[in-house]
Amino acid sequence: MQAMLYADKVVLRNLTLADWDDFLSLHLDTSVQQYIRPVESEDNIKAIFAQRIEPWAFEAGEWLSLVIERLDTHEFVGLIGFRCDDLLLKRAEVGYLIAPSQQGMGFATESLRAVIDWGSLQYNMHKFFGICASENIASQRVLEKVGFILEGTLRQHSCINGTWFDDCYLGLLTSQRL
Repeated sequence: MQAMLYADKVVLRNLTLADWDDFLSLHLDTSVQQYIRPVESEDNIKAIFAQRIEPWAFEAGEWLSLVIERLDTHEFVGLIGFRCDDLLLKRAEVGYLIAPSQQGMGFATESLRAVIDWGSLQYNMHKFFGICASENIASQRVLEKVGFILEGTLRQHSCINGTWFDDCYLGLLTSQRL
């Protein structure tokens, strides 16, 4: 699957071998990973990268990873994508990682809108959902700006580096997207 999605300030494109340094940097950054998972070894990150640059099929349930670049400078902003959670129910999980220098500029929100619109049309999605730690206010805000609503919180559901976090589940029915 080849994707090239354009929005006002960003372009989203498939991950390639040339993106390794940015991918690694994002996955090694403790400030980016603090609410997602412990920083993994470079070997584990290489294995994730190798899987993510392979040809992607929605029904496989693996993550589609798209690179977010600034439209004006082609500077790396981060990664965004989704994975099929349930093929029959037409449900997918969304996720994104934004480089610290690019956070707070609306790139995640704009990119998420583009991915939701494309995924809704391409795969006739019924629902998208996102999961974030309750402490990750910025991520929750991105989801809410796109129209996701809080559907529930799982208390002390994730443990990252010895700290327990509540996980917020936010959902967007495609029939109600903004």
